[in-house]
Amino acid sequence: MILEAVNIAVERGGRLILGGVSVSVAPGRMTALIGPNGSGKSTLLKALAGLWPVSSGEVRPLTGMARRDIARKIAFVPQDTRIDFAFSVAEIVGMGRYSHRGRFTPESTADRMAVDAAMERCDISALRDREANTLSGGERQRVLIARALAAEPEVILLDEPTASLDIEHAIGILELCRELALGGQAVAVAIHDLNAVARYADVVALLDKGRIVQTGAVTDVLSPEAFARVFGVRAEVLPGGHYSFHRIPKEHL
Repeated sequence: MILEAVNIAVERGGRLILGGVSVSVAPGRMTALIGPNGSGKSTLLKALAGLWPVSSGEVRPLTGMARRDIARKIAFVPQDTRIDFAFSVAEIVGMGRYSHRGRFTPESTADRMAVDAAMERCDISALRDREANTLSGGERQRVLIARALAAEPEVILLDEPTASLDIEHAIGILELCRELALGGQAVAVAIHDLNAVARYADVVALLDKGRIVQTGAVTDVLSPEAFARVFGVRAEVLPGGHYSFHRIPKEHL
């Protein structure tokens, strides 16, 4: 399944947040959405997930699809990891199966296997009986990613999935995203860590002020010119393909 935004615009509260945006998320590729705060990354993910309506353009193939069918094919992991109710971790992850079996249908063997596999992949099996509202922010993030994986989606969209994680688990989640893409799923991640983008992503979409500045291969998009124009920083390429960034004084922009 190729998920594709075609010239979409999104308005919220009378304000244009995205305008004329086209981007595709394809099987076998990890796509990174990058850009300054407020550039429209989260809004784009929600539009791709069918959670926010578009004002114009379309998201293919979502047009005309039932919400349950969308939920079976596309999983969205939000940046907000708040969990207000005292469900166990296993119960939260099990909610990822609702699109397959319904909320009040008993679990099947396939459901339990999918839940167990998702928890194992996110390194939370030992937490399965913990109440989810007692977990740390990083633990909750991994629970929500496991819930998304339990749905066995074709496309997984993640909004800042490493924001609350320590270094070990942040690397683990990025490696998992890479694995999912290599396994044939379509993966899109909104992320601020540009060195992680350089290491793990296949395709980069650079946004600024609600529009796509450039889309393409990592080496094409992560250019010194783009860093200076969009982020206001000077980039130095280090050995191994990593970047060092230095702020450019406003008077020199």
